[in-house]
Amino acid sequence: MAMPSLGEDTAKAVLRQVEFYFGDSNLPKDDFLKTKINESEDDMVSLALICSFSKMRGHLNLTEVKKADDVPDCTLKVVAQTLRTSSFLKVSEDGKKVGRSTKLLEPEELIEQLDSRTIAASPLELNVQREALEVFFGQYAKVNSVRLPRHVVQRKYFCGTALIEFSAAEDAQTVLEQSLVFAGAELELKPKKDFDVIREKEVEEFERKRITTSNSSNAEEKHPKGLLVAFKLKSASAGDSAEQNGPDDKKTAENENDKEKVDGKHGSPIDKVVEKENKSSISIYKDDMNVVLREDLKDVFKKFGTVKYVDFRIRGDKGYIRFEQPEAAQKAHAASVSAKGGLVVKNFIANVEPVTGVAESEYWSLLRGNQGKHRVGNHFHWRGGKNNRDGKRGRGGENCSPRGRPNETKRARAA
Repeated sequence: MAMPSLGEDTAKAVLRQVEFYFGDSNLPKDDFLKTKINESEDDMVSLALICSFSKMRGHLNLTEVKKADDVPDCTLKVVAQTLRTSSFLKVSEDGKKVGRSTKLLEPEELIEQLDSRTIAASPLELNVQREALEVFFGQYAKVNSVRLPRHVVQRKYFCGTALIEFSAAEDAQTVLEQSLVFAGAELELKPKKDFDVIREKEVEEFERKRITTSNSSNAEEKHPKGLLVAFKLKSASAGDSAEQNGPDDKKTAENENDKEKVDGKHGSPIDKVVEKENKSSISIYKDDMNVVLREDLKDVFKKFGTVKYVDFRIRGDKGYIRFEQPEAAQKAHAASVSAKGGLVVKNFIANVEPVTGVAESEYWSLLRGNQGKHRVGNHFHWRGGKNNRDGKRGRGGENCSPRGRPNETKRARAA
């Protein structure tokens, strides 16, 4: 009687998962698995133990399995049969143990080899799935693993650049020479070593700013993190800075005298969802596609989450959006990165950047110093893009950057 086998998709998933467990990118950091290997005389571990790992239970639909002893013998047999097709793995004759077919290299040599066959790909959406990237890059070469590094500052979030490890350095080089589009965005591909250099500089700058901020403001109040994005409007037709023109009469002047409520717990403003424009301004410009109101900005940004406040002056071309949750700010930035040029607001394009680090602290500090007013300031200094040139956003490392927005509030403070 023929031995039952795993379905094609399940077999691929199981093989990929076990190869990852014993792979160069995982095993050096997996203390549990390394201990089990070192305890073994033949550098192999129990296949039942491997099958009891959570991801393997998911692939094999072992919902009732809690420990290695619970894995059915029939499952072990079909998994062993699948793993024997791998040149990277070795399976014992009785099918009960599995291990690497080659010894793990020394750390320095291992790192060199890993770097040579790993590339960095960006920009990617913050909610991108590893499996989707594995399938996408698997069209061009065999993928060993996909890693999603965390943001340098906002450690909860993916930084927007994925690290794709291929099975051979030649495969990585071939993919680097491709022009690829993923989820509608043209990818910037670079060797992992280049990514590491950028990352190291970002970490150093973040640490420097963190120490500077700590030393200069030991008594400074805590403030919400990750709620702010800054935007700049550009004309969708001319590509010019969106200096909006309108009648220069008293009817269009905004009401600057409304007061914010203050959250007693955090000392931060509890804004209305958005400050309402002067009623005459709304009635005059509501249908004017060449003049952006705060209500227009609210309508665009509220799809990412609850908008607490729109910090913007009518006929201006720059401003801030304050969200209720940091996830909303992340989604807004990701959508701007994914879109060609930014988010559409009437006849304008809004280029969105996160406000982090020192700029974020200064924003909240200045806001608290002007709690009788709605706005931090009327002047915004915009520096967008990979190298902060001309407001153009680069694709290489902006999502990982801890720099975020520059110190826009300094100008307002001096005003």
